[in-house]
Parts: sequence; structure tokens; C-alpha cells
Amino acid sequence: MSLYEDFLSRINRKFAEDSEQMPMSAYIEANTHLRKKPFSFDGYEFQRQIVDDLHLDLSVIKCSQIGLTEVQIRKFLAFLKRTNSINGIFSLPNDEMYKRVSKTRIRPIVDEEEVFNQHEPSKKPVRSMDLYQIDDSFGFITGGKEGDATSINADIMFNDEVDLTDQEILALYGSRLQGSDIKMRQGFSTPTFESYGIDSAYKASDQHEYLCRCTKCNHWNMPVFTPNFIRIPGLPADLNDLSEIDPDIAAGLDLENAFVMCEHCGAPLDLGNPELREWVPRHPSRKSRGYWVRPFATPRLTVDYIVRQLLDYKRKNSMRRWYNTVLGEPYNDANARLSIPEIEAVMKGEGKPDVSSDVPVAIGVDVGQTCHVVLASLGLPIPYVFDWLQVPSDELRDTIANLRERYNIVAGGMDLNPYAPLAREIRDASNSIIMPIEYATSPSAAPITLVKDELDNVTHVRSNRTGIIDAVVGDIRNQKIHFMGYGTKKSIIMTHLQDMVRVELPEQPAKWVKLTGDDHFFHALGYLKHALRIHQFINHQDEQEERQMAMILGLIQTVQQNEADLGVHGRMKSPSVLGLSF
Repeated sequence: MSLYEDFLSRINRKFAEDSEQMPMSAYIEANTHLRKKPFSFDGYEFQRQIVDDLHLDLSVIKCSQIGLTEVQIRKFLAFLKRTNSINGIFSLPNDEMYKRVSKTRIRPIVDEEEVFNQHEPSKKPVRSMDLYQIDDSFGFITGGKEGDATSINADIMFNDEVDLTDQEILALYGSRLQGSDIKMRQGFSTPTFESYGIDSAYKASDQHEYLCRCTKCNHWNMPVFTPNFIRIPGLPADLNDLSEIDPDIAAGLDLENAFVMCEHCGAPLDLGNPELREWVPRHPSRKSRGYWVRPFATPRLTVDYIVRQLLDYKRKNSMRRWYNTVLGEPYNDANARLSIPEIEAVMKGEGKPDVSSDVPVAIGVDVGQTCHVVLASLGLPIPYVFDWLQVPSDELRDTIANLRERYNIVAGGMDLNPYAPLAREIRDASNSIIMPIEYATSPSAAPITLVKDELDNVTHVRSNRTGIIDAVVGDIRNQKIHFMGYGTKKSIIMTHLQDMVRVELPEQPAKWVKLTGDDHFFHALGYLKHALRIHQFINHQDEQEERQMAMILGLIQTVQQNEADLGVHGRMKSPSVLGLSF
């Protein structure tokens, strides 16, 4: 090699190929490598537009095995390189994932690519598992903890696996962008449930879909895993849902010759030709940007692969995972969310029944600007909710007073927060029949903890949130409670009862999360049911204390009688020595 060629080679290594007009995808191709070869989007052309899209509010639903984590890492690092003096956050759901991704995917790129190592020898950049300095910009890699979400200010934020991240922590991340002039936030995730996490964000976006044009009839298709788009020799003609394929059906299928077809003419679609593919938004006028990457965005995920994955997940009894990861679709898991049929099964009539003043009644109150109140009759083998009220917060005190005059309310619960003084006032006015309840979100929280003041009076109850909601869902599913008197509120009640989803995150206990926040009657029912447990708990404690006191008094009387009979007062242990005080 000549001196001139050597000089050019060193110059090319030192200065990255870049220009203001260069798209991010072209920059990544020109300056990064994969397996010792220049990075390429071949076979994954759908990634190019997502990588080039620098929209400030972007959400991507994705299936697995399509390389999006790889390109978003490169996009994140390239943005740090191409923008002066910024901070970026790349978040993952937990420490295990963050450490694995940082060690095996981010660190090798940062260490091996010349473009990220153009610095003076005396100015060695800061490089650690959770922090990567590139020139004068810094990239923070985090594991989805509260401290991560409250201690770092940022200009750009990439949230990977949104649905596996604690949604409350994810919301906290948004505050980290408040001081920036850029405020870019982009989220990527396999979905979990409808209207939750990434699915909710995508539904609010312009909703890009990756279409494919048929070369035979020019029809634009949005290929998905349904009989309209999938041709499998040997598939029964009456099978309308491909998820019903089981080992017996699969045995008669010719999966090697299966293909994705045009829904209009039935011709095979050329999924690998980028000239026939195009991202098209459903709602182009919306401000938020969204992309849905389905398995047929690339020709590499075949019908054969999807069917074999289906059979494998069926053997593992994990159909939700198949929908979420293989198809990239949200799943309405009956075990995780109350279904419409389950709710309708306990709805026994719109009319409000008569409840006499001698029948015991329980009350539950979810407090907000509009308070939601439910009343249940306890006079039959199966309790039934007979009234559903929506009351302005400034009228709640008087409404409950009127209800107590009308009904024999023997137990009640309401949330302590956000209006603790009002909750305490109602507690005192009801002689502690209506007890304030504070949700405890810690997995180790006890089902019931009595919180007392300095005079040993119970001020409120702290209870495990997941346990309270589990109990309500169990009663509805097992039809141990009936609903009546809802009138025109039937649809509202059903909406509220479907707004909570039981999510199980990796290495974390299950928890119920909100979808939209319209869940008020759900919580009112929870407070009502839990109030009965609280009163039983308090009564049980009172009975134990009475028995213990009776035993103490009996023991004292026995000791005194023995002392008198034996005349050995000085040699017997006194009650204080036994650990008893009075």
C-alpha cells in the first residue's frame, strides 16, 4: 500500500462518513458493521423508515426475531454521535435485561466501531455498563428502576420493551425530558394486552402498516396470519382461525409449500422486494407516529416457522406468548382481564330492588372529583349490588349520611387517598363502620394491617392492592356476587370492570394495571368487599383480646388462690414476671 493510500485509509477511519442530508439509516450503513461486514438492511428493508424517523413521539409494536432492538441501539448511538452535547436514556425493563444488552450488544458496538472512538488519547471517554460517552454526549443505559427514572435529565429517550416495564416507572421517565429543547421519546415493544402499553400508544398514533403490492393484480395487501392471506396445502376448508391448528391438523399440512398470498387474487406475494413494500398510515393527520411490525414485514419469517411456533407454544400452554412474540399482536387473555360474558353473567336486572331497613348492607366508595358509590345487600345467600351512584366529591359526605339513615349499613370501605381529611371525617361520622383503606403495592404487603394512632385507635387500614382486586375478580368469575339496579349505567360498569389487566412481569409478582383509568366502579366494589374482611378481622382481634384478658384474669385468680392456700406468696412468680401487665 502506498503512503497516499495509507493516509486515505487513516483519514476514512478517523472521520465518519456524514452530512446533514444523510438519513440515519445511511449513516448506520456507512459507519457500522455486523459480523465484520458493513451493516445492511437487506431482508429487513422495513427497518429503514423507522430508523430514519426522528419523530419526537414514536411508538413501534413489533414481533420478535425482526432485529428492531439491534437497529434502535445503533440509532441511539448514532444520534448521540451526530448531535452535540446531549444526554440520552436507553431503558430496559429490569436490571437483568439492561446488563445483558449493555454487555453483549451495546458495548461491542461502542468499542469496535471507529466512529464512536474518535477522541484524543488524553481524553479517554467515560465507558461503563450504565454510561457511554461519545464525544461530548452521554448515553445512560438503565434497568427500569425508580432511581433511574428520577435521577437523569435527558434530551432523547428510547424505551425498549415498553410492555415489560413497570408502567408507573415508565411515566416517571417522561419527566426526565422536561428541561430539554429536543424532548424526543421513542418506544418499542412486543405487545401484551389490548389497550395496554405499546398497543395503547399505537392506537393514539397515525398507525403505519407495512403494505405489499401484488404483482399480478396491483392490489395493496396488509398480510396477517389469517386464511385470507395464507395458503397452506392440506388446510381444512372450514378452518376460519389458523390459531386452531393442532398437531392432528398439522400432520396433514404441506408447510414447505405454504405461502403468503394476495387477498384479492390469491397470487403469491413477493414480500422481499422493497419496491413492492410501503409504509402507509391509517390516520396521517395525527400528531403521534406509530409503526406496527408484523411477521410478514420480512420474508425471513415463514408460514412454516409461525405454525411450528404455534404448536410449540400450545405444548407449553402459553398461547398469549405466541400472539405477543410470534405474531406481534396483543392478546385478550381471559385469565388476565374480566371478559364481557363473565360480567354479563352476574348482571341480573336494571331495576333497583327494595331493600328493607333491617337488611344488612355494605358500601364501597372510590373517591375522586366524581365519587363512585356501590351498595350491596347481604341478606341473601349471594350478595347483590343494588345501587350504583356517581356523586360529586363535595356532596359525598351528605350522600353517605342519607344512605346511612335509609339503610342498615354494617360495613364500608373507601380509599384514604387522595382526600384523606374527607375519609377520616366519614369514618368518624359512621363510628368507624366506613373505614378508610390505603392500597399497599409492595408484594410483601399483608392482606390487612391496622394503622393506629397514639391512643390505639384504628385510623385506617393498609391492604395489599393485588389481593383486593383478585378477590373481586374471583367473586365475579365464580358468580358469588350479583349486580342489579344499574339502570342506564350497564355499559359504564362493564367499561370500568374491563379497564384493569393482571400483568405478570419477569421476576416480579403479578399486579393489576389500568388501561385508561376508567376503573372507578371496579375499585368501589373492591373497597366494599374488603370492608367485610376488615370488620371480620377487627372482630376476630377483639375476640382474641377478650379471650386473652379472660385467661389473664383467670390465671391471676388461680395464682392468688394458690398463694392463699399454700401460704407461699414470696416464692410464686407474679403476673409481671410472667410477662403480663395490668
